Amino acid sequence: MDTLRNSRRLRMAVSAVALLSLTVQPVMAQSKGGKDAILNACAPQREPLQKLDKEYTDLKKSKMSAAIGEGIKSGAMVLGKAVMSGGIPLGRGGGGGGFGSAMGGMSGLMGGVANMAMQSAAQQQAGGGGAPPAAASMMFGQDMLSGAMGLNVPGVSGYGGFGGSGGDNVKAYAALAVLVAIVATADAYAKLKEQEAGGDLKKASFNIDQDAGRQLAVSRSIVDSGSSLVECRSAQLTDINTRLAGASNDKDRKAIKRERTELTSALKKDIDLTGGVVDQHANMAKTFTQGRAMTDGSSEADVLGSQAPAYATAASVTKVSMPKAGAPAQGQQAAPAAAPPPALVTIKAAVVRSAPVASAAPVKSLPVGSAVQAKSGAAEGGWWEVEVGGQTGYVRAAEVGPPGSAPAPVQTAAKGGKGKGAAKAPPPPPAPVGPTNIRAYNQSVIAARDNGKGRLSTLMTDIQAAERKDSIFYALLSNFGLG
Repeated sequence: MDTLRNSRRLRMAVSAVALLSLTVQPVMAQSKGGKDAILNACAPQREPLQKLDKEYTDLKKSKMSAAIGEGIKSGAMVLGKAVMSGGIPLGRGGGGGGFGSAMGGMSGLMGGVANMAMQSAAQQQAGGGGAPPAAASMMFGQDMLSGAMGLNVPGVSGYGGFGGSGGDNVKAYAALAVLVAIVATADAYAKLKEQEAGGDLKKASFNIDQDAGRQLAVSRSIVDSGSSLVECRSAQLTDINTRLAGASNDKDRKAIKRERTELTSALKKDIDLTGGVVDQHANMAKTFTQGRAMTDGSSEADVLGSQAPAYATAASVTKVSMPKAGAPAQGQQAAPAAAPPPALVTIKAAVVRSAPVASAAPVKSLPVGSAVQAKSGAAEGGWWEVEVGGQTGYVRAAEVGPPGSAPAPVQTAAKGGKGKGAAKAPPPPPAPVGPTNIRAYNQSVIAARDNGKGRLSTLMTDIQAAERKDSIFYALLSNFGLG
């Protein structure tokens, strides 16, 4: 009898555990799935940006990146032990300072380069065999170029446009150029391009524009991904606002408001993600622009023409040149002064508002071509703080541009002229001649910032404004005993 009772108890216990597992597992799964439901609702739109962000993170954490960074700091561009294959002589004696030199920055780098070249030439003469070292093995070294080829570099890895003579070497330089543009100085980048071109600065200038052209496709894809992410988040916000307006009881309203708060958290992550990816390209746009200015002996403003740069409020007008071996690089003796807040002009009909949100009270309406003065050096969250006619307010960044960017007014015929003698609009100015890829890349980086991070920031400020409005409204109800 005891055995029968014990057996029955065991069967009941097993049945209870099985039933509990059937009940608990779906609840746990639902809880796990619901935790990031708002964030993951736009996962397909976030995925391309997350992939890029990981690739740039991996690049900056790579041994190649560490070797370049240490080389710049110690005054010699050398590889880490994990990358070195032992094929480049690293003697300390002779010539222009060598790897044991106490010089820092570009001076030490050029001293190390000179020593590497002399040691390599001496080894060739002593060995009596093989061809003279190619340009690829003289400055950054063939090992470094081979190491760069092994990295996954956006805009370069898998790219099929390196055919013809020296295709692999060109691809290696393109990969290394991106890495140097991200982790090193414009000086180091310019010297790399000079070496790639065998000392021909005109060819180096062309190659820099080609580097910008390869990154142009990447930055344009960021524009598309950022816009898609914004549309997805906008749809979420519209759905939340619609359901909130139609909620029939306080319980439902609280639940929907929690979703809105979760959407704010998701937007913060999106802003960090899009901002981080765009920052990498803003740094590269700066390096390409400054490197081109060095090889041309011109200024950033000459390279960009009338464009505002993606990395600063205004382009520098100071002419620069290639850094000399054994001397500090030009333009690096003192940090450039911060540019003053720019003058702007409305490129479309705009409304100046009292706060940087679309729902803020209008301060002033401006027609196309109205001059406004910015109060700060850069737009924040897709809005410029401006002063116009003695009044201060905020205007959307997409509605203003640099002086001269507003469309020309359409001129009509004079009264009584019946169309004859009507004033003709002046012909458009000729397109500026210059590094077209660099300018197009610069524009696309600005578009990526404005259409991604800028618009996401505007969405978040709109939500925060609505939450503040709700708080004030319910505080008033509570004061009257209606809350």
